[in-house]
Amino acid sequence: MRTLLAFLCCASAVSAWAFDFKGITIGGAATPAQIQERLGVTCGEGLPGWQVCNGDVSVAREPATMNLVISPKGIVQRIRLSLSPDAFDEVAPELIRKFGNPTSTSQSVVQNRMGAKYEQIIHLWADKNGTQVLYMKYAGTLDSSTLYFSTKADRALRGKQKENRKDDI
Repeated sequence: MRTLLAFLCCASAVSAWAFDFKGITIGGAATPAQIQERLGVTCGEGLPGWQVCNGDVSVAREPATMNLVISPKGIVQRIRLSLSPDAFDEVAPELIRKFGNPTSTSQSVVQNRMGAKYEQIIHLWADKNGTQVLYMKYAGTLDSSTLYFSTKADRALRGKQKENRKDDI
């Protein structure tokens, strides 16, 4: 009986856990006023009914530029943070401390135009609802790193936008 109670206690704690950035939960409700209060970033109108919040924040005391998107229903769909790759060795351990070990980690090598090679590290945390946190040491260029909190719906929307590229040529 004691084992069953311990299991139920821990199982409910895990199911209540969510990914957040400074108290703003991805997939949770938030208002532009809450974003302004907690992150110091203002929001404006995006697509009809959507709110887009852009501005400068910090992650583990490292400077970052943030793009946060709130759906018409008031749900935070995306938090994308751009940082310097130099911050990776400071930020990654803090994310592991906060969220636990990543669901997966991949390592590869990226190369610049001159042939210099750099170690790419990508950490991914994922929950059973499709919410993810992705941290890439290098994102697109060797000058940028990305920390990306996303819902399943956000990734589906972004995928759909990519499908429609052929119509934009």
